Amino acid sequence: MQASSALICVNGLSKLCEGVYQRPMLKSFYLSVVLLLVSTLPGLAADPFTVSGVPVDARGANAIEAQTLAISDGQMRAAEILISRLTFSEDRRSKALPPLTNEDAARLIRALEIANEKRSGQRYLGDITVAFNPSAVQSYLRAQGLEMISTQARDRIVLPVLSGTPLWSENDWQAAWQSAAFTHALTPVRGLPLETGSPALISARDATNVNMAALRRLGARFGVNQVLIAELNPSALNLSARVIDVALDSGQRRDLGRVSGGDYTDLAQNIVNQLEEDWKRTARTVATQAVSTTATVLYGSLREWQALQDAINGSAQIREARLDALSKDGALMTITYGGDIGRLRNELAFKGVDVRRDPKLGLVLSRSGRS
Repeated sequence: MQASSALICVNGLSKLCEGVYQRPMLKSFYLSVVLLLVSTLPGLAADPFTVSGVPVDARGANAIEAQTLAISDGQMRAAEILISRLTFSEDRRSKALPPLTNEDAARLIRALEIANEKRSGQRYLGDITVAFNPSAVQSYLRAQGLEMISTQARDRIVLPVLSGTPLWSENDWQAAWQSAAFTHALTPVRGLPLETGSPALISARDATNVNMAALRRLGARFGVNQVLIAELNPSALNLSARVIDVALDSGQRRDLGRVSGGDYTDLAQNIVNQLEEDWKRTARTVATQAVSTTATVLYGSLREWQALQDAINGSAQIREARLDALSKDGALMTITYGGDIGRLRNELAFKGVDVRRDPKLGLVLSRSGRS
């Protein structure tokens, strides 16, 4: 069997890979070298250009062929997941996109990790995590005429409420949210850490009633300002969850309605997908509507100023931000944003930043809740 050597190439090793699969005696040696490099890579950061936990399972004439087929298939599916994550579904449908090839997927990859390997003489199973090269991905999507959204919202912690079951108990709905894959989403979601929580911190009733005092205790305990409440009644005819997204610092609450799924894992993925689609629409900018304006940024400490800078620099709505003047409690900036102040306000609100108009100061940005 011949296979593209780039399918298992990592970090610029493609030159070494050329022709390997036409030289059978080198197959085993080369694959061992690549897997050694892969196994010693540092843990991949939770960035949106990483797709984790893709299961692979393939059979071949021998162990090498089975592994090559499995990794090839996994890389292709990881690339498809990434493209869906970073682009709009309607854009993909409206374009006459050529099918993604193994070579396309391989050219986008920066690094790869393999876990939970199982192998026999003719079968290979495992889970792969693929880190993609942002500039290569952007170039590929631009060539296909697709807009890329890669800015991330801030972290959320999820409260998976299963009707009739204590919040801090182990169950299938809790387990569905423990996937590390969700931390790489454009709307990163962390599962509830059962081992370090208790009903005294927050109960299922507190969650379903959106008890802000209890939610803020939870946020302070785990260092988040965003909580996702996903309430599921397993006795209902259709498997669906009522979903509410809450910003703890601003008090802003969004009811996402009911989301359905085939099983618990599928339902959790569908909820994250909906969060991502909503986020991408919020983050989308229109170049022809770009507006430049002077903004006053107010803060009470260096740490607060740094947090505001991170939110401004990480905003999908803000195309450019220039610092014009700085003092101990405020800064004057010139910002260029997408032109829709409502979108800018909504995006930054979910990053803990308040955007308002002041009669004297003009456009003002400050930490949510600051007078």
